[in-house]
Amino acid sequence: MKLYGVPLSVHTRKVQLALRAKGIDHDLNVVIPIMPDTLPENWARLSPTGLIPVIEDGDFTLPDSGAIIQYLDAKYSETPVTPADPRLRGRAIWFEAYMGAFFRDVMHPLFHQRVVAPMRGGTPDTAVTDNALSNVAPRYFQYLEGEISGRWLVGETATIADISVGANLVLFHYLGESISAGRYPALSGYFRQLLTTPAFVEQLEAEAPFTERMGFSQAGLAA
Repeated sequence: MKLYGVPLSVHTRKVQLALRAKGIDHDLNVVIPIMPDTLPENWARLSPTGLIPVIEDGDFTLPDSGAIIQYLDAKYSETPVTPADPRLRGRAIWFEAYMGAFFRDVMHPLFHQRVVAPMRGGTPDTAVTDNALSNVAPRYFQYLEGEISGRWLVGETATIADISVGANLVLFHYLGESISAGRYPALSGYFRQLLTTPAFVEQLEAEAPFTERMGFSQAGLAA
């Protein structure tokens, strides 16, 4: 199975974590949408939106992390990351959607200002990043803090809920931020536990060479 994306991408990381949780081997083909020279010749067909990630499974291609993970769950149903129980399933999909909103409201502006803008020769707009960190992120973190009551967000095993939260918070730390253990003890402890699970350990090891070349450090992720 081929995966088109880039290790820094939250959505690429989501799919890779699901693949690792299922024990599915895959080849990552680095595609950075803002860098045309990284795009395959058939990119418009692979990704009609121009966004990552995309999988290529034999003669079948599929974009969008959410769609990909549902495909993987249907094809490899013996190792689901979406629960079968209706209530747990609904909750898990809700948290995936919630973290999609977190990505839009917090991670996207942070990444754009701190990474994309300088790559394009611009200057980060600190008003945008300050607002995201001071006014927006705390609302999301406070909600998550109140939802954590055990090892996993939903049920008794890791699900797409945990994958979605962890995939976002890894990038949050790459960008020099952290979850305050004093302000959000449950969320901080939950995230630290997530980082010790095999899928996350494997993922961070695989990401390390690329992130180091890009100037990001995993030091903030150390326990």
